[in-house]
Amino acid sequence: MTSRATTKTKMVPKSSVNRALNALGDRWSLLVVQEAFLGATRFEEFHERLGGARSTLSSRLQALERHNILEKRPQREGGARMVYHLTPQGLALFDIMILMWGWGVRWGVGGVRTPTVFTHEDCGKAMLPEARCGHCGEPLTLHTCTYSSGPGEGMEALPVQRMHRKRQPTDEAPAFELVDLLGDRWTSLVVSVQYFGVHRFDEMQEMLGIASNILTDRLRTLDASGIFERRLYEITPPRYEYRLTKKGMDLYPNALTMMTWADTWLKDKAGAPVQITHNCGAALDIKVACSVCHGPLTMDNVTLKVGKGRAAA
Repeated sequence: MTSRATTKTKMVPKSSVNRALNALGDRWSLLVVQEAFLGATRFEEFHERLGGARSTLSSRLQALERHNILEKRPQREGGARMVYHLTPQGLALFDIMILMWGWGVRWGVGGVRTPTVFTHEDCGKAMLPEARCGHCGEPLTLHTCTYSSGPGEGMEALPVQRMHRKRQPTDEAPAFELVDLLGDRWTSLVVSVQYFGVHRFDEMQEMLGIASNILTDRLRTLDASGIFERRLYEITPPRYEYRLTKKGMDLYPNALTMMTWADTWLKDKAGAPVQITHNCGAALDIKVACSVCHGPLTMDNVTLKVGKGRAAA
């Protein structure tokens, strides 16, 4: 009788963003979380909105339960039918989701049911969400933040996951949807190493422990979508490095909120691997705010208008 093969692992630098992405899963899981924020609770509601195989939806719901993002509750007290609700840990993803949706609106990257209009009820204005420093109130950007090693710095063993090559745009589907870009684990990780000054293929591969064909594919995706630009740094043989465009730099606040969420809810006993300081001198404290009045945004004071004209509070 043959024994089952042991799971292969690779040693990679500790990363809160990596922990967050492992918990959130793939694009399908992100779509499920999106629909949970837009009011879906029953299996059939999720399936009606998202389509796809029922087995795929079932597996993603189970995975989000395991990661304590969703929980099952009886639809009625004492009833047998169960529905899904966001846990406190899942509700804490609101900042990540609304910044992701806002980035999509700014840069014309949407989806069939991605929210496209945001109204801040406190000021009554249509707006876009912004990430601001909770101490000085100024915007948090790649150029106004610095990083240093945290107490949890080090290496960790992560399982080698089999990743499918990402489909490039075609004439039939010429554009990437929001979840294709931000719901793919490797794409997000390839973007994140830019924040640490890693721009060349071999450096990215070493830092992430990523297969060369997967890295090549994600770099092409990011270049085609306008998040990266390729720059020639050696002529013979031709070698390129990759730099964030303005569109790519605008993803930085989303990475900060993802890191903060993981450091809060998926804590490493040793502490955070990275510490962020704003140029006002204060440690990172993110306030997701209205672009009009700069007041804080919460689930209770924002109204979303989603794809196909459906409205959800």
